[in-house]
Amino acid sequence: MKSTSFVVATIMMLTPLVGKAAEKHPFNVTGTYVEGCSCHIPCPCAMTGSAEGCQGLDSMELSGGTYHGVDLKGVKITVAKAQEKWARVYLDAPDPKQREAAAAFATAWASQMGEVEAVKHAKIEISGNDGSYTVKVDNGKIAQLTTVVILGADKKHPLSHANLKAPFNATLYQARTLSGSFRDGARSFELKDSNSYFNPQMKASGEL
Repeated sequence: MKSTSFVVATIMMLTPLVGKAAEKHPFNVTGTYVEGCSCHIPCPCAMTGSAEGCQGLDSMELSGGTYHGVDLKGVKITVAKAQEKWARVYLDAPDPKQREAAAAFATAWASQMGEVEAVKHAKIEISGNDGSYTVKVDNGKIAQLTTVVILGADKKHPLSHANLKAPFNATLYQARTLSGSFRDGARSFELKDSNSYFNPQMKASGEL
């Protein structure tokens, strides 16, 4: 039996969502971003292009922002992906009025990673700071990620990468995935001692 804390209702049919994703709309977002993937450190996807076989979890918690004029403050998103193959979106939107816009925004983002197979409501928790984060989707039953920061040469500040191709982060900071997992239906993967990136001050705008 599925956990009652995981609401499996699809936000809307995927065909309309994908259609909306094809039409670009203005966005601006601020918040916390953290990801973990199966690549060795550092993952090349944000630097030189998609790495074959890269699987991972990309998450954000929005402290502010809009998409197509709709407020996205408080929205949390996690995308499980196999780069350039498939993506599944999990969405935690506190205000029902946000859900359609948040779903369209998340789908537009996820479609850059792979074919979007599903968009679902879920409880998402993102906790921690300074590169040491814990992410849980459906209390960890669907997905979980634990990371630790990697310091640069000064042994005080995180190793950083600038002028990147990542859609919301021209700068990302280096961490390491201690552990991670994803299981939903036929899709699953495990992560351990692999790449992680984060940005506690994500700020981006444009069209998506």
